[in-house]
Amino acid sequence: MWFLGVAVLLMLVAGCGSGGDGGLAIEEVWARPAMAGGEAMAETGGMGGGGTGAVFMRISNDGGQADRLMGGGTDVAEAVEIHETVMDGEVMRMQMLPQGIEIPAGGEVMLKPGGFHVMLIGMQRDLSVGDTFEIELLFENAGSRVVTVEVREM
Repeated sequence: MWFLGVAVLLMLVAGCGSGGDGGLAIEEVWARPAMAGGEAMAETGGMGGGGTGAVFMRISNDGGQADRLMGGGTDVAEAVEIHETVMDGEVMRMQMLPQGIEIPAGGEVMLKPGGFHVMLIGMQRDLSVGDTFEIELLFENAGSRVVTVEVREM
């Protein structure tokens, strides 16, 4: 009888390992040029530990369940947050999305200028056109995924 328990445990472990990416594809990952200090520091009165940047991408989900982009991390910024650009009267502003962005099952979400984006806060170095860096994205179900970001003009 014990072998039945072991067999069930092995099937559960094998099932957890398959499809670990949750059916997610992360493509067209890019960032705008950004400054770490200098002008960015002057704009904030020398406070805030650097400038900000933004990362954009297309995330598709061919899995059977929705997932959610919750945040991430990178060595080029102190913090990584999920944001959305919204109109507040006649002013465009960014707001943090503490619940992240849902990636629907069988669907996709575009992170693009003027919409959803990954915000880099407290830049640790300048990002110039042609640079690349890695960012770790954290998903609610699929876990973490590391992707390479290319810095380019819009």
